[in-house]
Amino acid sequence: MNKNYMVNEIKNEMKTCIDGINGDNLFERRSRVEKLFDLAELLYDIETETTYSEAPRVAVNDEDYYVGRVHLRLGGGTLGDDNVFIPEKVLRLQNIGEGDQVRAKVVKQVYNNNHLKNIYNYELLEKTTETIESERRVIPYARVLYDPDFRGLYIEGEGEDGIMRVNLEDVSLGNLNVGEGDIVDYAYWQRDPEGGRVIWIHNMDGENVLTAAYDNEPSPVEDDEFLEHLQLSVFGNGPVVSEQVNALKDGGSDVVHIDEASEENIESNLDGADLVLVYLNSVRPADVKRIRDGVRKRDLDVLFIQDEDFDNILSAIHDKLENSYYFDI
Repeated sequence: MNKNYMVNEIKNEMKTCIDGINGDNLFERRSRVEKLFDLAELLYDIETETTYSEAPRVAVNDEDYYVGRVHLRLGGGTLGDDNVFIPEKVLRLQNIGEGDQVRAKVVKQVYNNNHLKNIYNYELLEKTTETIESERRVIPYARVLYDPDFRGLYIEGEGEDGIMRVNLEDVSLGNLNVGEGDIVDYAYWQRDPEGGRVIWIHNMDGENVLTAAYDNEPSPVEDDEFLEHLQLSVFGNGPVVSEQVNALKDGGSDVVHIDEASEENIESNLDGADLVLVYLNSVRPADVKRIRDGVRKRDLDVLFIQDEDFDNILSAIHDKLENSYYFDI
């Protein structure tokens, strides 16, 4: 693949698109230009590469690092004025957000297609104490659905003006292989909800996730006797979670509530649980991963909760128990 040729073709397409802008197609052309720019990034890796002629001719040393505030992009982020790229995975694992101070240290340099590429180690130095507004918006933990009439995949989620639907064939998927039933995060700029991109596929079974957009709503539960003597480990915090934990206790369940999902708390509060509940909206992605790994290691049943309607949660708990060993003992 001739990367430079393809990038130049994209530049020419962008120029043609910009030259044709008028008052009637401004919104449409803006979305098109942003998608072309995303494609150019994927091809040319412009955030982290330097050309061979620009590359430093000295070995990597302790002074090869950058420090700055993070600016979020649709996928990942950039660091300060140096525009050092931070992958989306790093943002999630270290809970890095808009305006946080991060250090990116060059740990090695490798050749890639005759370019010298910096490989970084990232460290969160300081969480910002200011409220910094980012234009990036994210619909988290959206279930990928199939529309037989449309013959395509789509997601639904809470947008700026209520529930929004995004047809996935109209947005950038990058190098992600998205399929029906996947649980994904969709990022977009506030000014252009339909011009975003899928930035993450969660490594979790969609059958274990209760989302508000799930078409097959759980059947109503006639009574809550199944809650009696149920051993639950619940991860999450906030007034809604606390209220629902109390309701589960009132129903007769033995609930261990973990509002701070540290590694130690996760390891010490999973054993013996009949079911693990994880409120996704209040648990950091890195901690969700630790809980998921702990559940798999112990072969426990888990319900990841994004829909916080308590009746739906009860129905989903009942269904999980019905499909497990619980009602057989």
